[in-house]
Amino acid sequence: MGSLSPRWYGADPAWALPFQRDARRHYGPAVTVTLRPYNLLYRHEGLHIPGRDGPVPVEVRFEARPLYDTYGLSPQDYPRVFADPGLASPHRMPDDSLCLFYPGDPRERRWMADDGLLALLNLAGDHLFFETYWRHTGGHQGGTWLAPEAPHGYQGGRP
Repeated sequence: MGSLSPRWYGADPAWALPFQRDARRHYGPAVTVTLRPYNLLYRHEGLHIPGRDGPVPVEVRFEARPLYDTYGLSPQDYPRVFADPGLASPHRMPDDSLCLFYPGDPRERRWMADDGLLALLNLAGDHLFFETYWRHTGGHQGGTWLAPEAPHGYQGGRP
């Protein structure tokens, strides 16, 4: 593992400011940012999800050197998104983060950092709604997932 340059993408205002701009305009102080030497954390105090009694807090973690597999994607294109820890879902990663897209899909079918934080939060909100609906319609006993599904476990080498 080589050393990082003094300015990794998460600490670079030329990357971070455009990335978060639309989300901060849309949500204002509901979105907070914490920058540490080699990770960047965005927190939303609570997305409003149809079918839920209250808002659902969401946390987005970017790592300069992720300890998880990014399946050949750049770390900024494969952050971890956490919400509703421990709730049943057919689409969670082993660390309980949301499985939001299949890394082997073509660019137009998956989120990338160029899409920005607002698009990622919208994707997370959709995912949380799909999980809620899935649980309300039976969960692991035949619940319905409202979106297209991809296989779990990356099968195709590197994208």
